[in-house]
Amino acid sequence: MKRIFSIAILLVVVAGATAQAANFAVITSPPTLLNAFILLIAIACAVGSIKIFELVRGGQMSKSWQILILGFIIFAASQIVNLCVAFEIISLPAYVVPALVVVALGLFLYGIFETKRILS
Repeated sequence: MKRIFSIAILLVVVAGATAQAANFAVITSPPTLLNAFILLIAIACAVGSIKIFELVRGGQMSKSWQILILGFIIFAASQIVNLCVAFEIISLPAYVVPALVVVALGLFLYGIFETKRILS
């Protein structure tokens, strides 16, 4: 009982903002659902890349896999920011999400070139 009471007090203190109804039109729109699906895929790719990195740790391919992991993490972060903007949680300039995607794609390209350099 004490645990439930303390959790309830903590939630009341933390959630001090006014409650607003969810914008279901934004949540169920196809672009937002697609962004959520892309986020799940990016997280799965990052986890898979980390598992591969653990297998090649200390080898010549470890640097390229580190770069690819960073690319997937930044891409997932861009999708999280995109969803936060769509759900109106945060307000950012329109160029932030595309800039993060460009950085992620640059890291992917650099990781592929690094892999090609090592394998050739």
